[in-house]
Amino acid sequence: MGYEPVWQDIFGTEQGDLRAMLREKIDGCSGVFQLVGKYYGAEPPTPDEQFGRSSYTQYEALYAKQRGKKVWYIFLDDFSPDSTITEPEELTAIQTIYRNRLQSESHLYHAVTTREALEASVLKLRDDLSHLRRGVKQWAAAVAVLLVVLVGAVIWLTTGQGQTNKNLAEMKEEMAKLRQGVSQFAEVQARVRQERPLQNAAKGEQSEVQQHTYEELAKGLGLDPAVLEKKLPQLAQELKTASNTSTYERANASYVAANYSEAERLALKAADEAQQPTPPKTTDAIKAYELAGNSAIARVEYADAIEHFRSGAQLIDRANDHLGWARQQQNIAFVLIEQGSYVKAEETYRAALDEYARAHRGEEDKDVLALRNGLAIALRFQGKYAEAEAEDRRVIAIEEKVLGPENRETLMSRMHLGTTLVYQGKYAEAEREYRAVAKLEAKVFGPEHPETLRCRLGVANALWYQAKYADAEIEYSEVVRLEEKVLGPEHPKTLIARHNLADAHLSQNKNVEAEAEFRTVIKLRDKVLGPEHPDTLNSRMDLGTALRNQGKYAEAENEYRTVVRLEEKVLGPTHPETLRTCYNLALCLKAENKFDEARMFAERAAEDGSKILAANHPDVLKYEKLWKELLATNPPRQL
Repeated sequence: MGYEPVWQDIFGTEQGDLRAMLREKIDGCSGVFQLVGKYYGAEPPTPDEQFGRSSYTQYEALYAKQRGKKVWYIFLDDFSPDSTITEPEELTAIQTIYRNRLQSESHLYHAVTTREALEASVLKLRDDLSHLRRGVKQWAAAVAVLLVVLVGAVIWLTTGQGQTNKNLAEMKEEMAKLRQGVSQFAEVQARVRQERPLQNAAKGEQSEVQQHTYEELAKGLGLDPAVLEKKLPQLAQELKTASNTSTYERANASYVAANYSEAERLALKAADEAQQPTPPKTTDAIKAYELAGNSAIARVEYADAIEHFRSGAQLIDRANDHLGWARQQQNIAFVLIEQGSYVKAEETYRAALDEYARAHRGEEDKDVLALRNGLAIALRFQGKYAEAEAEDRRVIAIEEKVLGPENRETLMSRMHLGTTLVYQGKYAEAEREYRAVAKLEAKVFGPEHPETLRCRLGVANALWYQAKYADAEIEYSEVVRLEEKVLGPEHPKTLIARHNLADAHLSQNKNVEAEAEFRTVIKLRDKVLGPEHPDTLNSRMDLGTALRNQGKYAEAENEYRTVVRLEEKVLGPTHPETLRTCYNLALCLKAENKFDEARMFAERAAEDGSKILAANHPDVLKYEKLWKELLATNPPRQL
């Protein structure tokens, strides 16, 4: 008849849900033959909005009929498929209802019990097929093709069902893992975030957090990270609107889909629902509050996040669930660091560690190590550098023993130690640490891996702090070259390296080169991060210094004033970065002989700096020195 049968044993499962593929196949056909057996088979991950719960095979006929296609039903009543096939009674019952409904609705169907009957039923379809004929009337060829297809189907049913069921089982297993992945995604991402506090605001860091989340989640589920990254958002979109998913599962699906406001709203609703029954489902409520807290963190709403975590903690009997309570404290401590409340963060980390000790968790426990890493960070940001270094070194010693010297967690802890050494001014020691870690990371991850490049940036920074500006410039240039290749020229990490390269130019009095580099970085940061992002403002402040060093005082003053105004808005009037810009503006005004105004900004930097930083902090000493010089140069008039 000039038709080409469409036949395929198993459709690919790359999309996770085959309905879109089936619709595409059916839309291109004139009719559908359905072999109606007694087994239900595989089904989509969620019920269909139009047809309800149905197997993929049922869906084919239902969709074809809705589209106005001709559907022939051939009931296979007494064929004996592979005896090893087993299927839950629930699914067999659904298939039985489907078969009975087709027969009761007076569909044109053919019941066959033998292959001969199948052949005869095909011959009876001749008149029906003639209405669909589009080509030359080649009746014999049409019947032969149909016989080949249908007999092939029966042979497949009787000989290939084992392999098919194996494939279906694998698909069901993957779907179950994906669904589990949706429920675990926010929790895993929270752990990844806590590895690097104060680094999650930039878009580039968000992307890296996302990448590591998929890597860690895939490892736990036994799936390929690329497959997980492709399929999980697809499943999440379906679960968001599916009728048979719980409020908590929809909240997790919204989180995976990066709809954090909706995730937070649904999580709080789920927490409320869990507390309604008698007795309440306390464990479910705690999990929901934790999801709400993680959603608030993703929205950078830290006060809300702390409130949600504390709501969960209040439901926990601390005396009987040490670890459950400590888990919420760890979440709270992380948010406190993000807020800059380092003293409270230290107290909270220590309280959590006390609970782990009461639960008899030893120092080699991975959760204890994570808490101690957080504690070291809180100590470092308070200026308790010696304590922070001791904590870093203890954690590293345990991780090298338990996890191994080349483990990612161990290498991350060594990076933290390098940072602590820099804060203490132990720049040569920091350089050695960074170089050692970079060598290991090049071996473990590869020489161009972002982790390796991040460590090489640490090497360059340590060189810069030692005033080895020419060496730092070479290292920065190489990092920039590799990051442009690996991450792209607009990636925030690439722009950090370029900013630091410009600083290296500045430190060598290569002010023209520094100005050009800063202007390029500002243009890109303005595009990628926004004009009010702290990194963008930092580059503009340093551009002002490059202009000032060239004697372009009017341009520099204008740049400094703009940055001060924006930093007051974004960071606050007493933020250390705001005060640093005030200091540089005072230097510029002094060079212009605008002593009254210069004195005002220097005084502001010195007085506010002494309130928020230690009295002997290098920046505070520098601000006070300038203020005293300005007072001596042009003292205020006596009244």
